[in-house]
Amino acid sequence: MRAIVYSRFGSPDVLEVGTLPSPALDDTGVLVSMRASSVNVIDSRSRSGAMWPFVDKKFPKVPGSDIAGVVSAVGPRTGRFKVGDRVFGATNAFKGGAFAEEVSLPEGSLALMPRSVGFPEAAALPIAGLAALLALSGLGRVRSGDEVLIHGSSGAAGLFAIQLAKHFGARVTTVSGTRGAAASRAMGADQVFDYKSGPVVFAGAFDIIIDFSGTFPFARARRHLKRAGRFIESSPTLPKFLGSMIANLFRAKKHLMLTTKANSVELELLASLVDSGRLKITVARIYPLAEARQAFIEQEKGGTVGKIVVTAGRA
Repeated sequence: MRAIVYSRFGSPDVLEVGTLPSPALDDTGVLVSMRASSVNVIDSRSRSGAMWPFVDKKFPKVPGSDIAGVVSAVGPRTGRFKVGDRVFGATNAFKGGAFAEEVSLPEGSLALMPRSVGFPEAAALPIAGLAALLALSGLGRVRSGDEVLIHGSSGAAGLFAIQLAKHFGARVTTVSGTRGAAASRAMGADQVFDYKSGPVVFAGAFDIIIDFSGTFPFARARRHLKRAGRFIESSPTLPKFLGSMIANLFRAKKHLMLTTKANSVELELLASLVDSGRLKITVARIYPLAEARQAFIEQEKGGTVGKIVVTAGRA
Protein backbone atom coordinates (compact mmCIF):
# COMPACT_ATOMS: atom_id res chain seq x y z
CA MET A 1 0.00 0.00 0.00
CA ARG A 2 1.03 3.64 -0.44
CA ALA A 3 1.75 5.58 2.72
CA ILE A 4 3.43 8.74 3.92
CA VAL A 5 6.49 7.68 5.90
CA TYR A 6 9.36 9.18 7.85
CA SER A 7 12.55 7.56 9.12
CA ARG A 8 13.67 10.17 11.63
CA PHE A 9 12.12 12.91 13.73
CA GLY A 10 12.14 16.37 12.20
CA SER A 11 10.34 19.02 10.14
CA PRO A 12 7.82 18.16 7.40
CA ASP A 13 10.84 17.68 5.13
CA VAL A 14 11.32 14.18 6.60
CA LEU A 15 8.01 13.04 5.06
CA GLU A 16 7.98 11.11 1.81
CA VAL A 17 5.70 8.83 -0.17
CA GLY A 18 6.59 5.17 0.38
CA THR A 19 5.24 1.64 0.05
CA LEU A 20 4.51 -0.53 3.08
CA PRO A 21 2.83 -3.90 3.65
CA SER A 22 -0.84 -3.75 4.57
CA PRO A 23 -1.28 -3.54 8.34
CA ALA A 24 -1.98 -6.72 10.27
CA LEU A 25 -5.53 -7.31 11.48
CA ASP A 26 -5.91 -8.78 14.96
CA ASP A 27 -8.95 -10.60 16.37
CA THR A 28 -10.62 -7.43 17.69
CA GLY A 29 -9.48 -5.09 14.92
CA VAL A 30 -11.07 -3.45 11.91
CA LEU A 31 -9.22 -2.85 8.66
CA VAL A 32 -10.26 0.41 7.02
CA SER A 33 -9.62 1.49 3.46
CA MET A 34 -8.70 5.08 4.18
CA ARG A 35 -10.48 7.78 2.17
CA ALA A 36 -9.47 10.83 4.17
CA SER A 37 -7.41 11.93 7.16
CA SER A 38 -6.55 15.34 8.59
CA VAL A 39 -3.64 17.13 10.20
CA ASN A 40 -3.57 17.68 13.96
CA VAL A 41 -1.11 19.52 16.19
CA ILE A 42 -0.38 16.25 17.99
CA ASP A 43 0.57 14.67 14.64
CA SER A 44 3.13 17.43 14.06
CA ARG A 45 4.49 17.21 17.58
CA SER A 46 4.86 13.43 17.37
CA ARG A 47 6.65 13.62 14.02
CA SER A 48 8.96 16.42 15.13
CA GLY A 49 10.13 14.50 18.20
CA ALA A 50 8.59 16.93 20.67
CA MET A 51 6.61 14.04 22.17
CA TRP A 52 9.52 11.57 22.12
CA PRO A 53 8.95 10.22 25.68
CA PHE A 54 5.56 8.89 24.54
CA VAL A 55 6.37 7.86 20.97
CA ASP A 56 7.70 4.46 19.88
CA LYS A 57 11.22 4.90 18.47
CA LYS A 58 10.83 2.24 15.77
CA PHE A 59 11.09 3.55 12.19
CA PRO A 60 9.78 3.98 9.55
CA LYS A 61 6.65 5.61 10.90
CA VAL A 62 3.39 6.75 9.31
CA PRO A 63 1.99 10.04 10.67
CA GLY A 64 -1.63 10.96 11.26
CA SER A 65 -4.40 9.86 13.59
CA ASP A 66 -7.80 10.92 12.17
CA ILE A 67 -9.38 8.56 9.66
CA ALA A 68 -12.54 8.24 7.60
CA GLY A 69 -13.03 5.36 5.21
CA VAL A 70 -14.71 2.07 4.36
CA VAL A 71 -14.40 -1.16 6.34
CA SER A 72 -12.57 -3.73 4.21
CA ALA A 73 -12.13 -6.53 6.78
CA VAL A 74 -13.02 -7.29 10.40
CA GLY A 75 -11.44 -9.55 13.00
CA PRO A 76 -13.29 -12.68 14.15
CA ARG A 77 -13.99 -11.24 17.59
CA THR A 78 -15.57 -8.00 16.38
CA GLY A 79 -19.29 -7.42 16.06
CA ARG A 80 -19.96 -3.74 15.62
CA PHE A 81 -19.06 -3.26 11.98
CA LYS A 82 -19.30 -5.12 8.70
CA VAL A 83 -17.43 -4.89 5.43
CA GLY A 84 -18.64 -1.87 3.46
CA ASP A 85 -19.54 0.30 6.48
CA ARG A 86 -18.48 3.95 6.25
CA VAL A 87 -16.64 4.71 9.48
CA PHE A 88 -14.58 7.42 11.16
CA GLY A 89 -12.34 7.50 14.18
CA ALA A 90 -8.72 7.84 15.21
CA THR A 91 -5.61 5.83 15.89
CA ASN A 92 -3.49 6.31 18.99
CA ALA A 93 -2.13 9.81 18.37
CA PHE A 94 1.38 8.81 19.47
CA LYS A 95 1.46 5.80 17.14
CA GLY A 96 -0.01 7.46 14.03
CA GLY A 97 -0.64 5.32 10.98
CA ALA A 98 -3.51 7.23 9.36
CA PHE A 99 -1.70 8.67 6.32
CA ALA A 100 -1.84 5.37 4.45
CA GLU A 101 -4.21 3.61 2.08
CA GLU A 102 -5.15 1.08 4.77
CA VAL A 103 -5.38 1.47 8.54
CA SER A 104 -6.02 -1.14 11.23
CA LEU A 105 -7.80 0.05 14.40
CA PRO A 106 -9.58 -1.44 17.41
CA GLU A 107 -13.34 -1.39 16.82
CA GLY A 108 -13.74 0.73 19.97
CA SER A 109 -11.88 3.57 18.23
CA LEU A 110 -14.44 3.81 15.43
CA ALA A 111 -18.05 4.79 14.82
CA LEU A 112 -20.32 4.96 11.80
CA MET A 113 -19.77 8.20 9.88
CA PRO A 114 -22.33 10.98 10.13
CA ARG A 115 -24.80 10.33 7.32
CA SER A 116 -24.93 13.97 6.26
CA VAL A 117 -21.25 14.51 5.37
CA GLY A 118 -18.60 13.02 3.11
CA PHE A 119 -15.23 11.50 3.93
CA PRO A 120 -13.23 14.78 4.07
CA GLU A 121 -15.63 16.32 6.59
CA ALA A 122 -15.80 13.14 8.67
CA ALA A 123 -11.98 12.97 8.78
CA ALA A 124 -11.87 16.52 10.18
CA LEU A 125 -14.00 15.55 13.16
CA PRO A 126 -12.43 12.89 15.45
CA ILE A 127 -9.41 14.33 17.29
CA ALA A 128 -10.55 17.97 17.20
CA GLY A 129 -14.15 17.13 18.06
CA LEU A 130 -13.15 14.81 20.89
CA ALA A 131 -10.74 17.43 22.25
CA ALA A 132 -13.48 20.05 22.35
CA LEU A 133 -15.95 17.64 23.94
CA LEU A 134 -13.49 16.46 26.61
CA ALA A 135 -12.33 19.98 27.40
CA LEU A 136 -15.87 21.12 28.06
CA SER A 137 -17.89 18.21 29.41
CA GLY A 138 -15.07 16.11 30.84
CA LEU A 139 -12.36 18.33 32.26
CA GLY A 140 -14.34 21.57 32.30
CA ARG A 141 -17.59 20.10 33.70
CA VAL A 142 -19.47 22.80 31.82
CA ARG A 143 -22.95 23.74 33.00
CA SER A 144 -25.66 25.94 31.59
CA GLY A 145 -24.87 29.58 32.34
CA ASP A 146 -21.12 29.09 32.66
CA GLU A 147 -18.76 31.68 31.23
CA VAL A 148 -16.32 30.00 28.82
CA LEU A 149 -13.25 31.55 27.21
CA ILE A 150 -11.74 29.83 24.17
CA HIS A 151 -8.29 31.21 23.42
CA GLY A 152 -7.28 30.26 19.89
CA SER A 153 -10.73 29.65 18.45
CA SER A 154 -9.89 29.57 14.73
CA GLY A 155 -8.70 25.95 14.54
CA ALA A 156 -11.07 23.02 14.23
CA ALA A 157 -11.04 22.24 17.97
CA GLY A 158 -11.80 25.86 18.82
CA LEU A 159 -14.67 26.08 16.35
CA PHE A 160 -16.11 22.81 17.65
CA ALA A 161 -15.71 24.04 21.24
CA ILE A 162 -17.74 27.19 20.50
CA GLN A 163 -20.62 25.14 19.16
CA LEU A 164 -20.50 22.54 21.92
CA ALA A 165 -20.32 25.18 24.66
CA LYS A 166 -23.40 26.87 23.22
CA HIS A 167 -25.09 23.47 22.98
CA PHE A 168 -24.45 22.99 26.72
CA GLY A 169 -25.92 26.44 27.48
CA ALA A 170 -22.72 28.37 28.21
CA ARG A 171 -21.85 31.93 27.27
CA VAL A 172 -18.78 31.94 25.01
CA THR A 173 -15.97 34.46 24.60
CA THR A 174 -13.24 33.84 22.02
CA VAL A 175 -9.80 35.20 21.13
CA SER A 176 -8.28 34.70 17.69
CA GLY A 177 -6.92 36.52 14.64
CA THR A 178 -9.10 38.43 12.20
CA ARG A 179 -10.22 35.48 10.04
CA GLY A 180 -10.79 33.34 13.11
CA ALA A 181 -12.87 36.09 14.69
CA ALA A 182 -15.27 36.07 11.74
CA ALA A 183 -15.55 32.26 11.90
CA SER A 184 -16.10 32.40 15.68
CA ARG A 185 -19.02 34.79 15.24
CA ALA A 186 -20.48 32.52 12.59
CA MET A 187 -20.30 29.58 15.01
CA GLY A 188 -22.25 31.49 17.66
CA ALA A 189 -19.67 33.05 20.00
CA ASP A 190 -21.23 35.72 22.23
CA GLN A 191 -18.15 37.95 22.49
CA VAL A 192 -15.27 37.89 20.02
CA PHE A 193 -11.82 39.44 20.39
CA ASP A 194 -9.51 39.90 17.42
CA TYR A 195 -6.07 40.17 19.01
CA LYS A 196 -4.71 41.75 15.82
CA SER A 197 -6.98 44.76 16.17
CA GLY A 198 -5.82 45.84 19.60
CA PRO A 199 -5.36 44.84 23.27
CA VAL A 200 -7.67 42.15 24.62
CA VAL A 201 -9.35 43.25 27.84
CA PHE A 202 -11.83 40.94 29.57
CA ALA A 203 -14.65 42.55 31.51
CA GLY A 204 -15.25 39.61 33.86
CA ALA A 205 -13.97 36.23 34.99
CA PHE A 206 -14.57 32.80 33.52
CA ASP A 207 -15.62 29.42 34.82
CA ILE A 208 -13.64 27.63 32.10
CA ILE A 209 -10.71 28.78 29.98
CA ILE A 210 -9.49 26.54 27.15
CA ASP A 211 -6.23 27.41 25.42
CA PHE A 212 -5.99 25.98 21.91
CA SER A 213 -3.38 28.55 20.87
CA GLY A 214 -0.44 27.46 23.02
CA THR A 215 0.17 31.14 23.81
CA PHE A 216 -1.96 31.68 26.93
CA PRO A 217 -0.18 30.03 29.89
CA PHE A 218 -1.84 29.25 33.18
CA ALA A 219 0.21 31.95 34.90
CA ARG A 220 -1.70 34.54 32.85
CA ALA A 221 -5.00 32.70 32.53
CA ARG A 222 -5.48 32.19 36.27
CA ARG A 223 -6.01 35.95 36.72
CA HIS A 224 -9.15 35.63 34.59
CA LEU A 225 -10.59 32.53 36.29
CA LYS A 226 -13.33 32.53 38.88
CA ARG A 227 -12.38 31.16 42.30
CA ALA A 228 -13.04 27.51 41.38
CA GLY A 229 -12.40 27.97 37.67
CA ARG A 230 -10.72 25.45 35.40
CA PHE A 231 -7.97 26.08 32.86
CA ILE A 232 -7.56 23.43 30.17
CA GLU A 233 -4.28 23.29 28.27
CA SER A 234 -4.24 21.57 24.88
CA SER A 235 -0.45 21.18 24.46
CA PRO A 236 0.67 19.31 27.57
CA THR A 237 4.21 18.24 28.35
CA LEU A 238 5.38 15.71 30.94
CA PRO A 239 6.74 18.42 33.32
CA LYS A 240 3.43 20.31 33.08
CA PHE A 241 1.49 17.13 33.76
CA LEU A 242 3.48 16.37 36.89
CA GLY A 243 3.67 19.96 38.12
CA SER A 244 -0.02 20.72 37.71
CA MET A 245 -1.10 17.39 39.21
CA ILE A 246 0.72 18.22 42.44
CA ALA A 247 -0.19 21.91 42.51
CA ASN A 248 -3.88 21.20 41.89
CA LEU A 249 -4.02 19.47 45.28
CA PHE A 250 -3.51 22.84 46.99
CA ARG A 251 -5.37 25.36 44.82
CA ALA A 252 -9.00 26.02 43.92
CA LYS A 253 -8.21 27.16 40.38
CA LYS A 254 -7.30 24.02 38.47
CA HIS A 255 -4.75 23.62 35.67
CA LEU A 256 -5.82 20.59 33.62
CA MET A 257 -4.15 18.82 30.69
CA LEU A 258 -6.07 17.79 27.61
CA THR A 259 -5.31 14.46 25.95
CA THR A 260 -7.68 12.59 23.67
CA LYS A 261 -8.39 8.94 22.98
CA ALA A 262 -10.98 7.90 20.44
CA ASN A 263 -13.93 5.90 21.73
CA SER A 264 -17.11 4.85 19.98
CA VAL A 265 -19.54 6.40 22.46
CA GLU A 266 -18.22 9.95 22.11
CA LEU A 267 -17.68 9.56 18.36
CA GLU A 268 -21.33 8.52 18.03
CA LEU A 269 -22.38 11.60 20.02
CA LEU A 270 -20.38 13.86 17.71
CA ALA A 271 -21.88 12.14 14.65
CA SER A 272 -25.41 12.68 15.97
CA LEU A 273 -24.71 16.37 16.61
CA VAL A 274 -23.44 16.74 13.04
CA ASP A 275 -26.46 14.97 11.56
CA SER A 276 -28.84 17.09 13.63
CA GLY A 277 -27.22 20.29 12.35
CA ARG A 278 -25.94 21.36 15.78
CA LEU A 279 -22.27 20.82 14.93
CA LYS A 280 -20.77 22.19 11.73
CA ILE A 281 -17.44 21.02 10.31
CA THR A 282 -15.07 23.52 8.69
CA VAL A 283 -12.61 22.14 6.13
CA ALA A 284 -10.01 24.72 5.17
CA ARG A 285 -8.26 22.85 2.36
CA ILE A 286 -7.91 19.36 0.89
CA TYR A 287 -4.64 17.80 -0.31
CA PRO A 288 -4.08 14.42 -2.00
CA LEU A 289 -2.05 11.87 -0.04
CA ALA A 290 1.06 12.47 -2.16
CA GLU A 291 1.06 16.13 -1.01
CA ALA A 292 0.81 15.39 2.71
CA ARG A 293 4.11 17.18 3.34
CA GLN A 294 2.58 20.43 2.08
CA ALA A 295 -0.48 19.85 4.26
CA PHE A 296 1.77 19.70 7.33
CA ILE A 297 3.70 22.79 6.23
CA GLU A 298 0.49 24.79 5.88
CA GLN A 299 -0.90 23.60 9.19
CA GLU A 300 2.32 24.42 11.04
CA LYS A 301 2.37 27.98 9.70
CA GLY A 302 -0.67 28.66 11.86
CA GLY A 303 -3.69 30.80 11.17
CA THR A 304 -5.71 28.11 9.43
CA VAL A 305 -9.45 28.43 10.01
CA GLY A 306 -10.82 24.91 10.34
CA LYS A 307 -9.10 21.68 9.33
CA ILE A 308 -6.62 20.68 6.64
CA VAL A 309 -7.58 17.32 5.14
CA VAL A 310 -5.59 14.72 3.19
CA THR A 311 -7.44 12.31 0.92
CA ALA A 312 -6.67 8.90 -0.57
CA GLY A 313 -8.76 6.73 -2.86
CA ARG A 314 -12.27 7.83 -3.76
CA ALA A 315 -12.87 10.64 -1.26
